[in-house]
Amino acid sequence: MKKEEVIYKAISEILNVSINRLKKTKNFYSIKQWDSLNHLNILIKLDTMFNNKVSPIKKMAKADSVKKIIKLLRANNLIS
Repeated sequence: MKKEEVIYKAISEILNVSINRLKKTKNFYSIKQWDSLNHLNILIKLDTMFNNKVSPIKKMAKADSVKKIIKLLRANNLIS
């Protein structure tokens, strides 16, 4: 499984939505289950997945979609 798919799977489990819905969604604000607490849960999960290398990324807290999260992970060489 590609790292991107693992990220989508983890976030879909936190938000309790399908991966397909996440892929079609432009930002988290349009998902009913998204709130600041779940956003924090997403960041904690990612930080755990990437051995505490996500929390130093300053823009990560403002990333409001999976696509932006993946873009930041790529920019910081955490995924290819």
